[in-house]
Amino acid sequence: MNLKSLSYLSTLVLACGLFCSTYANADSSAQSHPLEKLSWLLGKWSFEDAQVNGKYWEKGTRDCALILDEQYIRCESRGVSNSGHKRMYHFILGYNKMDERYEMIGLTSSYPRQNLYIISPSEDGHTLEIVNHFWTSDGIIESSKATIRYNGKNQYVWHIRNGEMDPKTGKKAVGFIDTVTRINQ
Repeated sequence: MNLKSLSYLSTLVLACGLFCSTYANADSSAQSHPLEKLSWLLGKWSFEDAQVNGKYWEKGTRDCALILDEQYIRCESRGVSNSGHKRMYHFILGYNKMDERYEMIGLTSSYPRQNLYIISPSEDGHTLEIVNHFWTSDGIIESSKATIRYNGKNQYVWHIRNGEMDPKTGKKAVGFIDTVTRINQ
């Protein structure tokens, strides 16, 4: 092989390597599933949901798992309130590719209306801004807002803003704080 052929072959190998590397990286990022951002939710948790300016509280467990060909996360919660009332509820989280947003459906044994939550996650997915909507006979109406913050290890706190409007901030006050801690398995 002469020097010209060797130079051509080296250039071809280098170009192929760069192309294949770029293609592989693009392909792997395209393959990442949007739910990976929320994968920290998976597992078993204990929770305590407490009313900020009241006496109501609820304690229980939450189990979150992938469902429906790993297209959704289902969180099933079972709790008991300070009055002894038992309730069960499901959250089903997913990524709506058509509208390019994260959503969650909420169903509870203690309230007949279904909830549609629009979720805006931070870049790392550890802070979730949530807007809750009820499906009513008048259509879909906004109900409350919330923020979930995950500490990156074993706990997240859910601040539910459903109280009276704060004249200083223009936002509803936090009415409930749900503190959720991972159960070691």
